[in-house]
Amino acid sequence: MSAIPLDKAYLSAIWLETLFYGMNFVLFGGCVTTLTIYRRTPTINKFLLAVAMTMFTFSTAHVSLGFQRLIEGFIVLRNQPGGPGAFFSDVSIPANVVKVGIHTVNSIIGDSVVVWRCYLVWGKNWKMCIVPIVLIIASAVCGFAQTFYFARSKALHSAFATILQEWNGSLFGLSLATNLTVTVLISLRVWYMLRVAGVNRRAFRYWRVLLIIIESGMIYSVALICEITLYFLASNAFYIVYDPIAQLTAITPTMIIILAALQLTSNDVHSRVTRSKDATNRVIRFDRPDLSDETSSSQLESMRFANNRAVLLSVGGDAKSKEGEKTYGSVSQALEEYDRPGAGFERRAAVV
Repeated sequence: MSAIPLDKAYLSAIWLETLFYGMNFVLFGGCVTTLTIYRRTPTINKFLLAVAMTMFTFSTAHVSLGFQRLIEGFIVLRNQPGGPGAFFSDVSIPANVVKVGIHTVNSIIGDSVVVWRCYLVWGKNWKMCIVPIVLIIASAVCGFAQTFYFARSKALHSAFATILQEWNGSLFGLSLATNLTVTVLISLRVWYMLRVAGVNRRAFRYWRVLLIIIESGMIYSVALICEITLYFLASNAFYIVYDPIAQLTAITPTMIIILAALQLTSNDVHSRVTRSKDATNRVIRFDRPDLSDETSSSQLESMRFANNRAVLLSVGGDAKSKEGEKTYGSVSQALEEYDRPGAGFERRAAVV
């Protein structure tokens, strides 16, 4: 067993969770604003808004219950036998059981958002999401079983008891497997899409890496590895990681939702770059006609560079007639406008 006292570990855990809750609070505010006031869609995406609000509500409840236990253990019951350490070791306390249940629900919702992102990144190919979905279902079963055994473990006084370790270990392992699978699937796909799109500018390299980290939920996967390692070492430092992860389960999906709302996901970048390339190709075809076609080339050259009145009049008739003069003036003005410096840029902009 680690030398870190349980009461000290719990106090540190709540302090860290509060910091993460502050980040969660700011991100949630940005998420709601992006989905409503500054949305880029005709209507509000009520589903994503509901998901974000649900995760934030559970995160708020989790940190609130943590503070309640903190006050209870260090102030209300500090003179009880065993002191705060004995209080925090009792995993069957209702507030702790509810916290475990909330943590499970938020993990399931967060993992589902990451799998939804994987589904979209892979062009709505549900076959790529079969394994992650099965893992999420298995995680949910283990999570609720874990909550049930926590409620019935009044005599155990340890989260590292054998029966709890079986369910906790299964839950953490399945959750990690889910996130690692989705992380690999999304990372490979995002990297491929952005590479194919031809976005290779040096300034974009860092943005591409950041995009992969956020969209794939890589931060959450790293946190889960730390959590599992400390848990199977039976170290009280596990609690220092466990409680903040309850906020991270909401932070990671919320960042993904914000990216989707701002249309900054890999799909959006890929679509914009593809459209830009198509528009550039249309401009090139407009400004540079096929020179292999001698007829159209000679016609263009005669229109483009002719300063001779006879060629212009061949379009509109005799210059001595009133109608011919009018046509001549219109064609001359058009050619002058075409020759004007900067007109090429305006023609390309018009085509785009």
